[in-house]
Amino acid sequence: MNLTTAFLKRHSLIIGLVLMFLYTWTIDLSNSGVMPFEVPFPIYITLGWGFIFASLLMTGLTLGRDAVITLLKRFLIWRVGWRWFLAALLLEPFCIVSGVYLNAAFARIPPDFSEAMAYQIFGASASPLLFFPVFFLFDLITNGEEMGWRGYVLPRLQAKYNALTSTLILGAIWAFWHLPKYITHFNATAFGWAALHFLSFAVIQTWLYNNTRGSLLIVAVSHAISNAVGVFMPMANTVSSENMGSYIFYVLFEVLAAIVITVVAGPARLSRTEEKQVQE
Repeated sequence: MNLTTAFLKRHSLIIGLVLMFLYTWTIDLSNSGVMPFEVPFPIYITLGWGFIFASLLMTGLTLGRDAVITLLKRFLIWRVGWRWFLAALLLEPFCIVSGVYLNAAFARIPPDFSEAMAYQIFGASASPLLFFPVFFLFDLITNGEEMGWRGYVLPRLQAKYNALTSTLILGAIWAFWHLPKYITHFNATAFGWAALHFLSFAVIQTWLYNNTRGSLLIVAVSHAISNAVGVFMPMANTVSSENMGSYIFYVLFEVLAAIVITVVAGPARLSRTEEKQVQE
């Protein structure tokens, strides 16, 4: 092993994160008006792929071609049992829908679906039956976050810490990565609730990832279904004065789910049957 490879391997976690942030924040900040330029839309939709580029590059440089193939094959791990597919497809939607309707019950006002972000994206006449699967598949294909967060970062953290500690560190990084989306209209309360969301959602994702022996497919499905359901509910996945109540209840349901998972599965591995997924 030459000195460059040894250096990259010793600092692979930090360097990988820097590359992920450098690629994605450059695009995100340019479209937030912070940078003096704006990237074209075809480049903007590759924002999530920055996680893939950085993860594959660093894996190849530090661990070699076989490790790159192994990492890519994690998207093909689908024989994990039907209950994990159900968990990936239903847990986040349950938290979102429950949050919206619980808020509506407290406010005594029916949810106003005309306020859903989907209608800002697709137009007022958009049909959920048509556009929901389109958005879900688009997000599943273009959002490369899970390759970076769970495929690259989490296994390196779990090599040093237990699953819960690793997850909370990752959740804090994940929340910080979303800062450009709030920077032009920063609200400390809104960002605080968002950070709590990412910490809780990270526990759910680690639980899915470790229990499916590192299936990136399962966590990518969970992430995509969360985003898809979020934009079709009168709450979206961001906090504003109009949707604060629904978002807060949604996050509280996630926190409850994360607590139950930690108590039942245990903080050491967030799994009762499988080992942590680690990468030295």
